[in-house]
Amino acid sequence: MSAFNIIPYLIVFFGSINLLRMATFIVGSDLYSLQRDLKRKGGTRRRRYYTYSVVVPAHNEESTILRNLRSVVNSNYPKDKLQIIVVDDGSTDKTYEIVKQYKTKNRIDNLTLVKQKNSGKANALNNAIKNFATGKLIMCLDADSYLERNALINCTEYFRDRKVKAVASNVKIIKNDGLLNLLQRYEYIICYQMKRAQTVFNIEYIIGGIGSVFRRSALERANYYDGNTVTEDIDLTMKILNRGNRKNKVIYGSDVIAHTESVINVKGLIKQRCRWKWGRCQTFLKNKSIFFNGDSRFTKGLTFLYLPFAIFSDIAYLFEPVMLLYILYVSFVYANPLAILSALVVITFYMSINVLLEETLDNKERVFYLLVAPAMYFYFYILSFVEYVALTKALVRINKLKGSIDGNICNWQHVERSKMRLSTIPVSQKD
Repeated sequence: MSAFNIIPYLIVFFGSINLLRMATFIVGSDLYSLQRDLKRKGGTRRRRYYTYSVVVPAHNEESTILRNLRSVVNSNYPKDKLQIIVVDDGSTDKTYEIVKQYKTKNRIDNLTLVKQKNSGKANALNNAIKNFATGKLIMCLDADSYLERNALINCTEYFRDRKVKAVASNVKIIKNDGLLNLLQRYEYIICYQMKRAQTVFNIEYIIGGIGSVFRRSALERANYYDGNTVTEDIDLTMKILNRGNRKNKVIYGSDVIAHTESVINVKGLIKQRCRWKWGRCQTFLKNKSIFFNGDSRFTKGLTFLYLPFAIFSDIAYLFEPVMLLYILYVSFVYANPLAILSALVVITFYMSINVLLEETLDNKERVFYLLVAPAMYFYFYILSFVEYVALTKALVRINKLKGSIDGNICNWQHVERSKMRLSTIPVSQKD
């Protein structure tokens, strides 16, 4: 059998697995809503107000830092329970001066401003948490992002479960002009719907840096952030899970909403995804003992299924261009577009279900996303290209992976993002 004849079998094999994956995530996402609604029907419970420390690491964020601070200051969380810490990590712009002026002008007593020599995001976070934070809950919020008013208060409900050690926020891409902005908005809707299912099945392993919330005790046991990976957030999550995910759950909070800027060009998107891909490789290497770990501390779904599946998915991705070209070849040579149409229908259906399940969308947004779903099937190949480039770049230097975690490589890797416009600032936050 020639290599060309094997391709149809690969398409059926990977396609079947992908269909199973999509079906599982749809069911899991629906179960997430069901479980949450059942808890709410269990009766009204007195809300618990934990002490919060919101840590904002900042390096040259003069254009977005005020929006960030206003969102936290104007949140509906009790001010006597809330502490805000901004760590200026050697900025060369006016970040420090802007925060200092804002604190003085508005007499914000619960805002602490720390200035340190440039040493990277992980070190900035550790400095704030170890030396200044007093809260039992620690939120890490990127300076180019902002919170919705209810984010902090909604998040506290998840920590009623003592097994919950960390909560990932529901990150939304701020609406702006351009196709890439739309792609990222749509991508985040789908990806964060998947996190609902990952929470239900207790297989979550990534608590992203935007609006991530941790028990202080969990951070202490994990020995805080490491500076030897380029994705300190994934690394910290895996360090927490190393103690066992049965009693150390990391979950997703669908109503803990944060907003962030989109990357504005393909070059920047490739740079971002290369960092994500390489950082995950570094983290997996550091925490390889979790893979196929049969210890009773872990669920088999995480150690035997989902973590290995993450690596399998990358391997499968290498075949995607070959399979796509084969489908196009068959469609045009034999004038039979059935394969393309079938893929279009399935993916459009899957995206539409995710849009319908996303409860934070208003009716106008929901209708828009449903109408553009068929076109998004084709536009998503831009993201596929970006992911493929990121994956191949990681594989090209995979022999350097072990050496890459030997030292402290903690630094800032900014990518060009959409410029903040007045319309992106919630009315309640404007001076």
